[in-house]
Amino acid sequence: MTELSHPYKLRVLKTWVARDPSLVFQCQPLGAPGETGFPKKSHLFIDLRQQSFGARLQAEKPTDADANHAFIQILRKNIATFTIKSILHHPPSGDYWMPLLSGPETDRPWLLRLAGSKPPLASLVAPDDTVFVSFGQKGTFTKKHQSDARPSFSGMTDVLPKLMRDLRGDAREETNEDNEVETAAPESAISQLQKDLAGRLKRKLKTSKKTLDKAKGDIPSAEDVLQKEREASLLQSYAWMVKPDAFELQLEPALTSLPETLVISLDPDASVGQNMEKKFAALHKAKRGRELGQKHYDLARDYVTGLEKDLEELQREQKSDAFLQQLVRKYKLPELQNTSSNTSTETGSKPFKTYTASTGHNILVGKSALDNDDLTKAARSNDFWFHAVGVTGSHVIVPVTPDIRQALPTPLLREAAILALHFSRVRDDHAGECYVTRKQYLKKQRGMPAGLWRIDKSESLFFRYSEEEVQNLLQTVRV
Repeated sequence: MTELSHPYKLRVLKTWVARDPSLVFQCQPLGAPGETGFPKKSHLFIDLRQQSFGARLQAEKPTDADANHAFIQILRKNIATFTIKSILHHPPSGDYWMPLLSGPETDRPWLLRLAGSKPPLASLVAPDDTVFVSFGQKGTFTKKHQSDARPSFSGMTDVLPKLMRDLRGDAREETNEDNEVETAAPESAISQLQKDLAGRLKRKLKTSKKTLDKAKGDIPSAEDVLQKEREASLLQSYAWMVKPDAFELQLEPALTSLPETLVISLDPDASVGQNMEKKFAALHKAKRGRELGQKHYDLARDYVTGLEKDLEELQREQKSDAFLQQLVRKYKLPELQNTSSNTSTETGSKPFKTYTASTGHNILVGKSALDNDDLTKAARSNDFWFHAVGVTGSHVIVPVTPDIRQALPTPLLREAAILALHFSRVRDDHAGECYVTRKQYLKKQRGMPAGLWRIDKSESLFFRYSEEEVQNLLQTVRV
């Protein structure tokens, strides 16, 4: 093997086969000691389709991934755990070679060969160059045979570093994209409400794109339908060859006109007739799934396209309140607050007062029971919520910004709690318990009076404070 010139490696945790066809390895990406930016886990996707042959790292596992497959069983039987430290590409042939490292380092490890043939084929190669199993569009082949001598890897290109750098870049880009939802500022002429709506649509677009990818992955491929049709037809023709309790039927190329032996998996507990029924049922399901899956994908694609156009329009220039509310209804978003006009905002129509903490963050305090409901309903799911324990009082919201997503700094936590206690029935005590939670853990049940909410999960913290602390906070108010 060639000497590695990079620190990257993939520790393989789980393995699946998908119907694309493809192999999927759940991995833990590891870089140099102290190197950060990699996700805790990723998926090495080995694509065996002619038009997209190759290897790539991606976040999501295909929905049709299956661990109950001959290729996976043979792989795990011979190599229980392994690590991938290089993915070697040979451009003249188009082949990829992946050493599967398990145990002490050796010059002749197990190999996964990805042949760039037509169609591509993945083969598990033992240290003595015996091919144990192969898998591709034409099926799974378990008949052992001797492969050609393994090539010299010295002239090959290791693509693993690029895959790892791309993976780290995607993770950072996703983080930056999340931050942009909170901090991006279109032209100053665009109102804050319009910016907030744009942020909601960006988050919805991100989720919708994931739904689109899932819908695409749910569509049975034409190759999968063809494979099922071939297996059902050939099993029907050669049912007389099936032995009692057999778990597979091997058909030589002379019988199938295929280049290699075809292996048809069987249920040993079922009769030949029952196995045929299962094969034809699977064929019907695949055909129907391909038809419905394509329709579902088309709908999801049109939805994403429309959402992208609306978001682009929203970010271009200031829009009317009617346009904003139209988008809210179209995408079934929570109602926007105070969209009537900028003048009404300036004249005190907000349901809350805004205070500025010593850290520079905003603290929103509801004015009345009805205003408390409006304030809490308008809050985002990860915003922080405060309320005095056991007594009536104002709802207090600390809107989340990128620097306080995980936790609040102690001064901000204390000052928000002081305001919650001050605007409650225990204000004269200058001390009390305060609920601290996220908006997502609050529920407004039907029939509850104004200002009353159910708390599903919360911390309860005790605070004692001085009159001077309260007055310093009250002086920062913006109505």
